[in-house]
Formats: sequence, structure tokens, C-alpha cells
Amino acid sequence: MSKGENKVKWIKGQRISWLGHIERMEEDRLAKKIFTQELKGTRRRERPRKRWIEEVARDLQVLGVRRWRELVVDRKKWKDIVLQAKAHSAKKKKEKNLPQQ
Repeated sequence: MSKGENKVKWIKGQRISWLGHIERMEEDRLAKKIFTQELKGTRRRERPRKRWIEEVARDLQVLGVRRWRELVVDRKKWKDIVLQAKAHSAKKKKEKNLPQQ
């Protein structure tokens, strides 16, 4: 496994970990307010940019995690999901390198 793959796994795990942290925050915290606010206004006509939450939700979907907002409350389960995210990329890489039968 290369250093680049390790960094990607680490980033995905940290991103999922941060999502849990933000979701458990009190509503009056600045990070929580930024996370939950809806932006208003217009943008140029082009492909919409991917939002952070969309990327994290896609990572969770790849891991098979459903109803993540319910799972966030249980820190032990959430930590297991974070560790699973960090290990998932390595498993996926191994599956690609298996010889075809």
C-alpha cells in the first residue's frame, strides 16, 4: 500500500469522525450553525460543486451505513464505522489485485 492510499484512508476516516462530532454538538456552536445553515443567493450557471456533506454521505453509502444520524449518538458504534472507513480502502485495493478465476 502506498503512502498516498494511507493518506486517503486517513482523510476519509477523519471526515466521518468529524461528521459525528458536528452532529453531536450543541445547536448554538458555530461549527454546528455553519453545518446546518442553508445558503441563499444565486451562483453562476455551471455544474454544482460537490458539498462536503455529499462526499461524506457517499463514503458512508459505500460502507453500507444507513441512518447515520441515529448511529452518531452511540460513540462506540460511530468509532467502529470510522475504523471501518480507514480499513475499507485497503480491502478494496486487495480485491482489485486478486487474480480472476
